[in-house]
Amino acid sequence: MVIDSIKTIKTENSSPQEISLKELRQLNSKSTHAFQLTLIDNHDILVCHTILRILTGKRLVAFGRWGGKEVVAKIFYESYHAARHASRDYNGIKSLLDAAVLTPAIYYKGTAKNKHIHVLIFEKIKGTSLDHLWQTKKTIEELVTPLQAMSIELATQHVLGILQHDLHFKNFLLQKKNIYTIDGGAIEIFLKPLSKEKSMRNLALFFSQLGVGREKLFYLLYQTYAHARGWLVKEKDFIKIQKQIQHYQNSRWHQFRKKIMRTCSDFVCEKKFSQTKIYDRTHETPELLQYLNQPDDMFIHGEILKAGRTTTVAKIRIANKNYIIKRYNIKNSWHWLRRCLRPTRAVMGWIYGQRLRLLDIATSKPIAFIENRFLGLRGTSYLLMEYIDGIDAGSYFANPHNADNQPNVAKKILFLFKKLEMIRTTHGDLKKTNILILDQNPVLIDLDGMREHTSKLTLQKTIKHEMKRFMQNWRDMPTIHEMFKNSE
Repeated sequence: MVIDSIKTIKTENSSPQEISLKELRQLNSKSTHAFQLTLIDNHDILVCHTILRILTGKRLVAFGRWGGKEVVAKIFYESYHAARHASRDYNGIKSLLDAAVLTPAIYYKGTAKNKHIHVLIFEKIKGTSLDHLWQTKKTIEELVTPLQAMSIELATQHVLGILQHDLHFKNFLLQKKNIYTIDGGAIEIFLKPLSKEKSMRNLALFFSQLGVGREKLFYLLYQTYAHARGWLVKEKDFIKIQKQIQHYQNSRWHQFRKKIMRTCSDFVCEKKFSQTKIYDRTHETPELLQYLNQPDDMFIHGEILKAGRTTTVAKIRIANKNYIIKRYNIKNSWHWLRRCLRPTRAVMGWIYGQRLRLLDIATSKPIAFIENRFLGLRGTSYLLMEYIDGIDAGSYFANPHNADNQPNVAKKILFLFKKLEMIRTTHGDLKKTNILILDQNPVLIDLDGMREHTSKLTLQKTIKHEMKRFMQNWRDMPTIHEMFKNSE
């Protein structure tokens, strides 16, 4: 139902074994053995073979087989809270079914032989999650139609008095022209249609996941929603929604900011007195973990792209994927004294990379960071990122073969800067090598010098300085300089 990262469980030529409560609570994203559960009031045994999502020690979602059918099972085993979470999810899905909203059928609700293990079994729906469409999109335009369909679906649910507090893209499954709501854990039911105020807040919550700089898309989707509700499209209502979108985007970042620095369903955090290491679970392979344990080996086996005093950069291939590894060096004792009490540049690159991607601002995906410490004080650090197979902006605009597309790309670059301004952030080093062009779209890299601004005056002053620095890139290319100047 909700697919985060799929982990197929191996049977290793033997029948799946019954799993105990203790073993369930010890399962994590690395678990690779199929297991089964005997249900207390049913003769059919539930066999789970593919983990879709797991919150270690609390609950998991898995593909499985039960009663001769392929199913989706939700298993709850958190101490003291399992029964409550299972009932809440069941009641939410039951409410959707009662309202004739498309959602997977419920096959079973009960417990395993160990009554502390609560189980829900659902129909397995073949389809594509909205989150998958979002993550694999090439342009936002290709998602307009499904997003309009989602706006109409939300309008329908709001009329039915259904309020989803967790409007996450992963909670919707698209099957041809049908949209399935696949999570009942955060649904509230009202006996009458939602008020305009509640509806608009909920709509803004959904829109907040579409990134910044999407005002035209927001307005189109708001029009779609308003027409479905029979509302007049009012400018003042859209202005209110825009403010609420910004509020939810800030809220989403503050919550996600904590998540990226600890172990959770998306990340693994390993902390020792001498080192902090965090990596993205979706890229976890034995080879990657081996390199993360010996990060300097990546510079031995990789291709050195830069060997500076403060930064060493290499390109390396790990498990058939290309990455960029940056090591932030300590030049001398004085340099260490100046840096040891501040967050390392690797950590800043990790944080800002995650923030920009959350807001759909194009940048290289951060995969891992390592921060070494001595007596608790920070030292050498490493940042591993996905490799972007693009060319830097300087090379792109110097190539006459790109002349026809250059004006459009220039506008996109300036709009990328505008997005940073919208989130009150400046890059810190807008040289042309820090902007890559991939498929005629700009991608911002080298984020370790980024800065958030609480003062609008300071923000504008810094932006003015950065734009001056950016325009200096083109002082030897007057045609390109004029192109950017006219595009502002």
